[in-house]
Amino acid sequence: MKKMEWKIPLAPIEEKSRRHKAIREQMALRKIDCLIIPGMHSNYGAGRANIRYVSNYAQWYDDEYITFPLSGEPLLYAWNAAHFDWGKRVSWVSIKLSNEREYIKDMAEEIKRLGVDRKTLGIVDMRIMPTQTYLGLLKELPSATFVDASDLFLTLRLVKSPAELEFVRKAAELADIGFNAMLEAADVGIHDREVWSACERAMTLAGAEPPSFSLYCSGPWPDKGIGFIYGPMDRRLEKGDIVFNEITPCYGGYWIQLCRAIVLGEPSDDFKKAYDAQVEIYDLANRELRPGNTFAELEEKARDLAKKHGYLHKIVLQHMGLQITERIPLQTMFRPGMYFANHPWEEYPYSSPEVGGHIIGDTVVVTDGAPERLTKIPFQLYKK
Repeated sequence: MKKMEWKIPLAPIEEKSRRHKAIREQMALRKIDCLIIPGMHSNYGAGRANIRYVSNYAQWYDDEYITFPLSGEPLLYAWNAAHFDWGKRVSWVSIKLSNEREYIKDMAEEIKRLGVDRKTLGIVDMRIMPTQTYLGLLKELPSATFVDASDLFLTLRLVKSPAELEFVRKAAELADIGFNAMLEAADVGIHDREVWSACERAMTLAGAEPPSFSLYCSGPWPDKGIGFIYGPMDRRLEKGDIVFNEITPCYGGYWIQLCRAIVLGEPSDDFKKAYDAQVEIYDLANRELRPGNTFAELEEKARDLAKKHGYLHKIVLQHMGLQITERIPLQTMFRPGMYFANHPWEEYPYSSPEVGGHIIGDTVVVTDGAPERLTKIPFQLYKK
């Protein structure tokens, strides 16, 4: 029987050398002798980001790990035979079947074999590693010094390579397909779930990795407002409703976001005021997304502009990548190759802080000049 291939988008082998070299440079700077990299199928698969970045392997269930020494070969620990079998077909690093999830014992043995059990071990990322694994490693490796290295990969991932940006652009194509399907489906009398599923189905058929992180809600303004819930409700769309969305497909582990409100009828003056304010903040962010400017400077200007319109501004930019949205250190300086979701987030108005979210948004890449907008859906308010 012909051997099946794992039909998921895979990064080119050149990415292995680039990433592993950069990781070891950071380890040397921080005097870390070995990394312990946990991965968890959480947050729509984003919890496996670091494992996928290092190994090209995308787990689909529960927790797995990689040991990544400063000197020596990385090792991936798979939790059952199925993961081990599929992992061998795509992983850049050696893979070990950790029977009965004997991760703690297996990792401790490998760290001792490497001779770093009395040296500095960095954990990437502490938010992902289960408590029982951490406590078990402390017990098995009492002479090691454990440090939190959670920001190490984030630093490396802020600027994307040309190969990574190709995946990003493909994800943007999928978002456009999803929105067009949503726009076609949305109409008075249509069940909310039909609109949601039209978008998801179209993106999955076109190649998106399920599930997407798409957020969605519908209803009158501002009763439902723009405080997103996940997924559709048991209702039919009515005249005057607004369909809010944050369409977030994934391709090859890379996510993008697209937000375009759909109005069923004529929007209220109150809504148009909120929409116009977000457009103004969106335009400000695109003007400020230039190499040399910082995230903190942009956010301060956005807060001032939002306050001028009577809104409580929360955030304009979210860095995108293998973790859907990634934390941005305030003093981050923009550089070509970074890519962000530009979607102003407001609380509206001061008297209703429970209502907030995105009305519009795009994903953009920082270049040497004006940012590149990845999604091709026209930037406008859609009415039906």
